Amino acid sequence: MHSSMHRRSKVKQRGLALILMLIILVLGIAAVTISSLDTTALKNEQQKKTAEALAQAKDALIGRAVANNNMPGSLPCPDTDNDGSAELLSGNNCPSYIGRLPWKTLRLSDLRDGNNERLWYALSPAFRDDDSASPLNSNTKGTLAIYRADGSSALTEAGYSAVAVIFSPGGPLGSQSRNTVAEQNSAANYLDIANSRNNASASGPYIAGSQSGSFNDQLLFVTTRNLMPLVEQRVASEVKRALAGYYANNGYYPWADTVAQASDYDSNDGLNRGWLPEHALPVDWAGAFRPPDWFFENEWYKLIYYSVAKNDTQDPGDCYSCVDNTLSVDGVSGVHALFIMPGTPIGMLVRTVTNLPHYLEDAENNDDNDDRYVTPTSKDGDRDRLYRMP
Repeated sequence: MHSSMHRRSKVKQRGLALILMLIILVLGIAAVTISSLDTTALKNEQQKKTAEALAQAKDALIGRAVANNNMPGSLPCPDTDNDGSAELLSGNNCPSYIGRLPWKTLRLSDLRDGNNERLWYALSPAFRDDDSASPLNSNTKGTLAIYRADGSSALTEAGYSAVAVIFSPGGPLGSQSRNTVAEQNSAANYLDIANSRNNASASGPYIAGSQSGSFNDQLLFVTTRNLMPLVEQRVASEVKRALAGYYANNGYYPWADTVAQASDYDSNDGLNRGWLPEHALPVDWAGAFRPPDWFFENEWYKLIYYSVAKNDTQDPGDCYSCVDNTLSVDGVSGVHALFIMPGTPIGMLVRTVTNLPHYLEDAENNDDNDDRYVTPTSKDGDRDRLYRMP
């Protein structure tokens, strides 16, 4: 009897031990799972914060460039002393073309990435906010190239290098130290190297790729294809205002400047299509309808194609180039005047002012031999846009 009870007790103890071990195992697995879920959730939240900060910075840079009243399209110098403000020019150049994003200058909050680090920023010198950078217009190209982390291929297409690059530096890696003021103002302590390309370089080329134990930068960049269509819309609004004011004051639109010109950018008496003139005839730009100074300083008139109908010139009888009494668009006549913004150059193309197909893609618009036009066929945001005058 005693022996039987003893055996039952031992079996019961072993059963309890097994249950206890199972409970411990389950609790351990649950703890690991919860910890893993917490780590994943934290990483996801950090990535989300970083992505939002980069996107907000990009939007702010584009908005600042479009709204700039000194030189639309230009951007502020990087912040090199971590006070949130863009550095003042040193002579005609930025003191450095890489530094922190000037969040105060851009009227942003103190943007931080998922590691609570401030963003960094590199600028193409051609887009600095200084008159010495002019002409800055749709023909101006960025100079900052971005490659994949393995170095195999460029993220920026040929001919479309970046105007600006925004970096999330992540936490320190390797020998990076961020303790002293000097270390905190050094890009090398924040931005990484991969495949012999250094994100701390002022001129690039830069690297974008997956995070690893030796590389944790994340970046977003601004190209002319992002920027210039919006700048062109602002320029177009100024051209419409100027032409409308010119007509209201004079009762006619100005003559055009010949595409084949080589000596000046003035109206040619009797020419109703060509470039929008720098100096207009029969009456020059003046008063309230004159385009802003930056329009002329940045030579926008060299790339805006303009056409006026015979009936809307000073003397229709003197219009030696006119074909019809009114212009037509898409086969519909009755248009008084129009102009076309050209978008950015395609690929590696370097435009010449006497070659209209360098600017306008549609054959009916770039033949320069009649008063018939078409709505640009390309739907890409950075291609030609036609504007009609009332």
